[in-house]
Amino acid sequence: MRYSLRKTPSHLHLAYKYGEASDGLLGRNFTLEVEDRVLTLSIDLTPNFHTRNKSAAAYLDAVSLARNHHKLRFLQCSDNLVRTRLIRAWEQVHNPELRLCLELGQRGHFLYAVQPHSLFMGGIQFDVEEAIDELVPNGRPHTPAPHHVRHHA
Repeated sequence: MRYSLRKTPSHLHLAYKYGEASDGLLGRNFTLEVEDRVLTLSIDLTPNFHTRNKSAAAYLDAVSLARNHHKLRFLQCSDNLVRTRLIRAWEQVHNPELRLCLELGQRGHFLYAVQPHSLFMGGIQFDVEEAIDELVPNGRPHTPAPHHVRHHA
């Protein structure tokens, strides 16, 4: 089953290993696909590439994500509607697993196993446990070796 969580843009905050961060990205078309106990949240990031100003923060942050996707540590979405709808779906699945798919159009898409948690100030954070798959622009899937998988108690 596929559900739309939000179609309009929402600001995202990303953090990478080694302390790098990004606050300029916008995500849109937040969709949730539910298959058995696996929930996959997809976020379309392609609008960040559609600018004439190649020095704009959104463009630079999107290019940085395409280059550094393997270093992603977490993604935060401050949108309470996304959080509410995701929690509602999460509570209806026994022992759910969550995946996060970041869609970058011609630059590929990146799939992560993530652990969600609500933020005190609102919104939701997705902690990356491991990179599962990436589809590079030439269309061939590549499954990277797991990098420092964190297990939550």
